[in-house]
Amino acid sequence: MRSPTSCTALGLLLALLCPGAVWSRIVRVPTGPLFRVAGTEVSIPCNVSDYEGPREQNFEWKFSNTGNTPLEVLSTWDPGFSNSLYKSRVRSNDIQLLRVSSSAVMLRIKQVTPSDEGAYICSTPSTDATYSGNYEDSVVLKVLPDTLKLNGKRGRQARVHNVTEGSSFQLQCQASSQDSSQHTHLSLSWEHQTAGSSPREVVSLTQLGRLHPGPGYEERYSSGEVRLDTVGADGFRLTLNNVLFSDEGEYSCVARTWVQGPEGWESIQEKRVDVSRVDVRPIGLSVAIPVKSEAVWSGDPMRLSCIVSHDSDGPVVVKVNWFYSPDLSSSPEETRELRPGHDPEPAHQGSGTHTLELAHTWDSGDYSCKATVWAAHSNGTWYVSAEKMSIPARIVVMSSVPEFEVSMNASLIPQFSQEPTELECHVIGSADARLSVSWYYTPSLPGDVPAVHSQLLGSLDQDWILQAGEAYKQQLANGDIIFLRKDPHTFVLLIRWTLEKDRGNYHCVVTSWQQQRNDSWVQSREVTSRPVMVFWEAEDPVLTVGAKLTRLVSAAGGTFEMRCGATARHIPSPKYSVQVTVDHTSGPVLVISLSHDGVIFREMGSRADTMLEKEEEGLYLFRLYRAQMQDVGAYRCAIAAWTQGGGGVWREVQRQISNPVQLGFQSSGLLFNITAMSDSPSVSRRERAEFWCIISFHGLAAEPEDLGFEVSWFAQRPGESPVLLAAVNRAAQVRQTRRNSSSEVALERMSDMEYRLRIYNCEEQDAGSYYCVVTPWVRSGEGGWNSQEGITSNVVSLRVRMDVLSAFKYPLIIGVGLALVVGLLSCLIGYCTSHFCCKTQPIKETRREHRRLMSMEMD
Repeated sequence: MRSPTSCTALGLLLALLCPGAVWSRIVRVPTGPLFRVAGTEVSIPCNVSDYEGPREQNFEWKFSNTGNTPLEVLSTWDPGFSNSLYKSRVRSNDIQLLRVSSSAVMLRIKQVTPSDEGAYICSTPSTDATYSGNYEDSVVLKVLPDTLKLNGKRGRQARVHNVTEGSSFQLQCQASSQDSSQHTHLSLSWEHQTAGSSPREVVSLTQLGRLHPGPGYEERYSSGEVRLDTVGADGFRLTLNNVLFSDEGEYSCVARTWVQGPEGWESIQEKRVDVSRVDVRPIGLSVAIPVKSEAVWSGDPMRLSCIVSHDSDGPVVVKVNWFYSPDLSSSPEETRELRPGHDPEPAHQGSGTHTLELAHTWDSGDYSCKATVWAAHSNGTWYVSAEKMSIPARIVVMSSVPEFEVSMNASLIPQFSQEPTELECHVIGSADARLSVSWYYTPSLPGDVPAVHSQLLGSLDQDWILQAGEAYKQQLANGDIIFLRKDPHTFVLLIRWTLEKDRGNYHCVVTSWQQQRNDSWVQSREVTSRPVMVFWEAEDPVLTVGAKLTRLVSAAGGTFEMRCGATARHIPSPKYSVQVTVDHTSGPVLVISLSHDGVIFREMGSRADTMLEKEEEGLYLFRLYRAQMQDVGAYRCAIAAWTQGGGGVWREVQRQISNPVQLGFQSSGLLFNITAMSDSPSVSRRERAEFWCIISFHGLAAEPEDLGFEVSWFAQRPGESPVLLAAVNRAAQVRQTRRNSSSEVALERMSDMEYRLRIYNCEEQDAGSYYCVVTPWVRSGEGGWNSQEGITSNVVSLRVRMDVLSAFKYPLIIGVGLALVVGLLSCLIGYCTSHFCCKTQPIKETRREHRRLMSMEMD
């Protein structure tokens, strides 16, 4: 061992040999203070740089507590350097000095005690030619008490967790640390370790209170499968959902104490506790077909069920594949996969039923199902978790021709031509056989010899495609003939309009079909029904029509009533149309008509005082209101019988005209005719309306002074009773009534036979119907006066138009006037306010001196 004196001499020699070099020794230790927990290990590095002399440098470590004389700890060049207080710890290797390199060493204390707190000084003996730089450096070590507590879950807990793949489990530990004067922080991590591998961090709670997933657990943490929760003040619970096989192993809880040093956060203590071992077992899977064997007919459909149950706690997807093999000894090459059936949706239920549905069964053999359970990774991908094959079910396919019977009946037989016919063909005992049906017609009548050849109406083949017979294609296209399938074993033929040429025998032929392996169909059996006769006696249609008087008109202005009736025979479901005519010199004139579908029609220019009412089918009532002299004549009813023919079109079968019914006035004297008219049936509001009541008479000659009339004018609004407006007696005395607040009426006799009614200032309430009632008075030869029955005139309508200018004139004038008044009032208020209420004192302006600039020359 070289002495420090020899090292110094060597350094001086090197300095003389290298006069141009400049050296400045630097000794470094970590920036303090260093914090450690009692019972933990501390390693303090020390290195030297920029020195002269030999490459390998020597180091000495000393310890100073509370300013006392430093105590020697260890040296690299003097074995007896250690103080007596440290010799026993040096011999037991509790305190070691390790050389890291020729210019660096490390002081290691395996178990720090509170007495180790103090300053540690690292120094190097000089080998430099000149004394330059620093030859020692120190760092302070602070020892904190051990307050970290870590243990597993309180109470009894199973050391081993047995979980199923795809389920979840929870582990818990308690960790706490009392805060010291240095403000230590606690972090906690869960670690997972499998046999033969190093621990992997699952998730941790950092010293800053942040959750951080371990490597490889980022996706599962983001999806919520891995979670770390705090429970109470010191509990930390790890939760793993959707457990995988890779999650099997040991789980430990690691707690660390952190303190913030000069260079950031530093872990000064770590404790670990093994919490539990987790064993992951695969999902238990059961696959079974309920039936062991079954017999089906060849070509018939077959349905097999596969019951799959599993014990997974999480959502999984179960897919089932079906396989067929001729027998149990078949080779794998003979086994083929079948089309799968419907699979249930992913769910938590532990069991489900999967079905195999074959539309046609041809092969006998063993049918089995294989269930595959798929579970989801956290990244959304799927993997096979379990797979199992069921015990096969034996299926025996039998071949046979189905036995069945066919019968036919008529559910609807026509009684007349153009009525519908409905025939039903029933198949008994066909089970689920594939059937086709054909309909045939044989022309024949009762007592005739049946025809040898039948005509094909149409058929439905085994694919339910309709094919019409050659002679019935047009009727089928028009919809006159309809083929129906009422239910799987009942077929219907409907002839919508049966004609006389359709009378005869009808029968149906039912054929059963079997499907072959190549999807072709072959006929297996054919059965013909007994014929059904469709027949009715054809007779000529008969229509009887009659008319009778129901109300007699004694004078002009009365109501004439006539009732017409019709009865039909040999006409199916008849409906009637009616026309009422009157005989004039020029021939019959149409008054009013009613179609078979209930539509009223009047000739252009005919009177509106007529009505034709249908009391029931075949019975009609005709009314003529306010009959006048020109309405006198013979009235008849022309009634036609209609029935619905082919294509649903109504056709006329018979038409008959009734006996005449005479309209005449029962009077032997004068006959009066009253006519109401108006030159202006539409007036504007506030205008005047005029109506005329004109009297004429027929029969005996009479002088005007021998006639007198009482005339009354009436108004009637829709839905209201007539209202008397004004009346004048034969002495020319007028009596008036007031209708509303603005309208006034005036009734004047313009001549012996003419009376005029005026309505002033018409309002909307005056719109409606107006007519006059005249009571004639005739002076007899003895000088007395005789009155006749009152005669009502025709109705004249009045319409009152709205005058837009008059409607808006007064509101506009009132609005403009109010606007002017408000504007003038606002101006007046503003003027008074500005001159009397808000008047301010004038401000006296200070006088400013105005000085002119002096010229530069004067300056």
